[in-house]
Formats: sequence, C-alpha cells, structure tokens
Amino acid sequence: MGNIIKLSVILFLVGGIAAGTLAFYNSFTKPEIKKLKAQEEAEARQYVLKGLFNEDVLENLIYDEDEIEIGGQKEKFWKVKENKTDANYKAYVFLSKGSGFSGTVETMVGTDAELNINSIKVLKHTETPGLGAESQTIKYGETEPFFETWFKGKNSLKVVVEKDDSSSKDKVQSLTGATITTRAVCKSIKVYAEEIKK
Repeated sequence: MGNIIKLSVILFLVGGIAAGTLAFYNSFTKPEIKKLKAQEEAEARQYVLKGLFNEDVLENLIYDEDEIEIGGQKEKFWKVKENKTDANYKAYVFLSKGSGFSGTVETMVGTDAELNINSIKVLKHTETPGLGAESQTIKYGETEPFFETWFKGKNSLKVVVEKDDSSSKDKVQSLTGATITTRAVCKSIKVYAEEIKK
C-alpha cells in the first residue's frame, strides 16, 4: 500500500513539473506563434489579390477590417481600397472555414467588388495526403497550386462542385478522390460571401 502512495506522489510531482514547464515555454512561444499567423494571413491577403491590383500597389493597399457572423461566431473580413480617398471598395478578402474530410479547411479568398473570385489560397487543412491534401500541390512547371486556379473568375456566391451542378458556369472540378474537400471549400466560400454581401 505504501508503494502505491509513493508512486502516486512521484507521478503527481512529475506531471506537475511537466505541466509547469509546458506552461512556462507556452508563455514565450504563444506571442511568436500569433505574430507568425498574422504575418501568414497578411501575405495570403496580398497573394489572393495579385492580378487585381498592380504589383506596385499591392503592398500599400488599405484593408478596412470588418466582421460577419458565421454559425453564431464573429469572423473578420477585409474591405480593400487603393487609397484613403477612394469612395468605393475595390475588393474583399476573407478567410473561409469549412468542414473537410478530416477537419477544418481554411481558405483565404480574394474577390473583386462584385464578389467574383480573383484567387484563393488553402492555408490550413488536415486532409488525407494524396487526396484532399492535393489542394496545395504545385505541379511541375507551374507557379501556383492547380486547385487554386480552378476558382479564378467564379462567382463566390454561386461557386459549386461540378458533381453537384454540372450546368453551372461557376462550377469547379473536384479533386480526384476528394470531393468532400472541394465541396467544403466551395460551400464555405459561398456562406462567407453571402454574409459579406448582406
């Protein structure tokens, strides 16, 4: 009986020390992780607006942050203009989140003022390698993932997987063996775009 108590106390102390050490290092790394995530988002915002604005303007665009409500939660999006004197916004950028096969798929989306997609960038996913993970694959000789190019020019309010509506002019081919991933991206873009339009 004494051995069980002794082992329990040792286990409790080791667990406490481990938890304390993790909390200590987390306090140092959490701000850095937050900073890196913000930097990644800023770079993704510029990426999805390439071609919509001249290269020399991209780094000086004005992003007015706003909020929409998705599933009872506040989500941010950005209204974009070239300079402060512009009366109208020229583009919108938002980070859509949809349920894929293995978890949430986060996609940065850039649209023009009419909500037509300029470009997308899949930022985060836990999809199956060789299937849904192909959404980030750049083929030999290309400069961007082939999956992203399928969305260019599509209306974000009507984008749909080809299997769901083959007659739509805003249809997107699904990734081979990963229709769920493609559908998650399309549906999330539509949901977010509809809220932004409101």
